[in-house]
Amino acid sequence: MSKTKSEHTSTLEEVAIVIRPEKDNVAVATADQIERGTNLTYRGEVIALSGRALRGQSFAIAKIRRGQAYVTLGDPIGLASRAVEPGDPIDETNLEDRLPKLAVRYRNNPPATIDPELASLTFDGYVRLDGSAGTRNLVGIVTSGMCSSTEAREIASRAMREIYSREKFPNVDGVVPIVHESGCGMPDGRAVALLNQLLADSLRHPNLGAAVYIDLGCGKTCVECSVPVFQNQVADYNQRVVNMTIQQLGGSSATVKRGLEVVEKLLHDANQFKRRPVPISKLVVGTKCGGSDRWSGVTANPAVGYAADMFVKAGAAVFLPEIPELQGAAMVDLALRARTRVVGRKLTQALKRYEAYVKKFGEDFRDNPSPGNIKGGLYNIYLKSSGVKAKGGTSTVEDLIEYGEWLGDRRGLFLLYTPGYDQISTSALFLSGAQVALFTTGRGTGIGCALGPVMKIGSNPQLAKTYADIDVNAGVILEKKASIEDVGRQIFQETLDVASGRRLTRAEQSGFHHEFKIWESLWPTL
Repeated sequence: MSKTKSEHTSTLEEVAIVIRPEKDNVAVATADQIERGTNLTYRGEVIALSGRALRGQSFAIAKIRRGQAYVTLGDPIGLASRAVEPGDPIDETNLEDRLPKLAVRYRNNPPATIDPELASLTFDGYVRLDGSAGTRNLVGIVTSGMCSSTEAREIASRAMREIYSREKFPNVDGVVPIVHESGCGMPDGRAVALLNQLLADSLRHPNLGAAVYIDLGCGKTCVECSVPVFQNQVADYNQRVVNMTIQQLGGSSATVKRGLEVVEKLLHDANQFKRRPVPISKLVVGTKCGGSDRWSGVTANPAVGYAADMFVKAGAAVFLPEIPELQGAAMVDLALRARTRVVGRKLTQALKRYEAYVKKFGEDFRDNPSPGNIKGGLYNIYLKSSGVKAKGGTSTVEDLIEYGEWLGDRRGLFLLYTPGYDQISTSALFLSGAQVALFTTGRGTGIGCALGPVMKIGSNPQLAKTYADIDVNAGVILEKKASIEDVGRQIFQETLDVASGRRLTRAEQSGFHHEFKIWESLWPTL
């Protein structure tokens, strides 16, 4: 373990980092711990640490008066509750979770400039009848609700064991269960309409070559209730989807038997699709972070943001989700970057709308980060938000996409209205049309998604060495072995490799990461 206490004077850069030197007034420890009394030189001055700073924790590099903002990542993340001297560690004794008054400016911005060289790139995708392109060719077992989820899981599991093999179906990537916990016990009207929209998003997804829609027979999203809705939204519904009703088939065992017969036929149908070069403009890339630490906003998120800018310049689309984790200066910056003043106001109103949603439950949406985030050096939601924002890069924000809204042919950077909760937010990326997701983490997660590949980008070298679910190690930035730009270009290229099927993500290699969850708490349970 690296431990620093000076008998001599070291440079700050040996044991810590100032992320935005032109703006920041705090540094972040990169050594495992820097002991009290350590002397560090920075910009010609000697800074003596007045207390121990653990890896990921911050200390002041300038005098900060009481009521003045701490600034890191170029953004204010809280106020000094007392006067702070250079070398003082930042903790709950001198940090007030409050921001200075931030002025929101709205303006019109030009669209992103397309780079002809990037725009000429392709990926090898599966072209569907509606013109969309998949990065995977899956057969999905989509359940109408919780009451048919057990049968859906059993059909998918047995199909993978008894029917599917890559040798037999070389152009198919597997059979996956796409299950959720609703479908009944919910009010009519808006709730059922939204659930039907989410189910249609699943059934139309270009990563599915074919699907089964399985229904108990008496819920609010039953075949006779919902299929007419799907047929209006999914152009080739009757060609790609087979409907099954458990009550009409005579029960669970009969349904599983019939489901396996149907899946075998659908595997042959899906196998007719073959990968071919597709313009990169057909790609929709989701971004997400979870199990974050202090380094997520320093390494992995900015590197994903660099890749996101490259995708936007190539004419592709990028989603930045997690509205409640875009508070404070993060949302102020995003509103300033909005395509129009109207879009800018939509973004800030989305944050207020989410705050009102949380208040319905008697809670405060600033009750974030999680205990794991705090242990990793993320002191409050404002610091976390500045790191979350970095995943979206620096491009113009074209619009706000509502939860479950299908993106279609729109391109550029879009905010996506989702919670921060990993399971819901990751699924939401695919439910709005993403074909691949970039998921950053500092503490580790194995998350995948039933609807498509999820690449995990680790924020620190320790995670990459000890956690087997990481696809890209952004910790090399901390080790000064590569720059943010270097890792961003690596993520961009490896995303194209994943999209083209040249490599599988760690979650896909596991064979069991088929996470899928919808946002049921948007409506009451009856």
